[in-house]
Amino acid sequence: METRKVERFDLRIETLLKVRDEAIADKPPVLFSRDISCDGVFLATDCPFPIGTNLDLNLLLSQPEFGSMPEDERINISTSGKVIRTDDQGMAVEFDKQYKISRLKLEA
Repeated sequence: METRKVERFDLRIETLLKVRDEAIADKPPVLFSRDISCDGVFLATDCPFPIGTNLDLNLLLSQPEFGSMPEDERINISTSGKVIRTDDQGMAVEFDKQYKISRLKLEA
């Protein structure tokens, strides 16, 4: 029986990650969500970060239903969170309660 407190949605959202307080030599990893709720997101990956890792996340929405956005722009939801669970399919990240929604222009 499902005992979750909040509803989850099966949405595949492009997500840019940055480990907080740690430099990443390469570009930040880009993962896709498997599902999302108001409390967190499950990110599909075969190389999850360790439990307790603090992350900055940028969830990039690109659906054309969002109005007359140019093709090189996305709606960006930036937030932070912590890895709370991992398995062989990916990692669960619990959101901090602060977020910002803005436009993001993609680089050519």
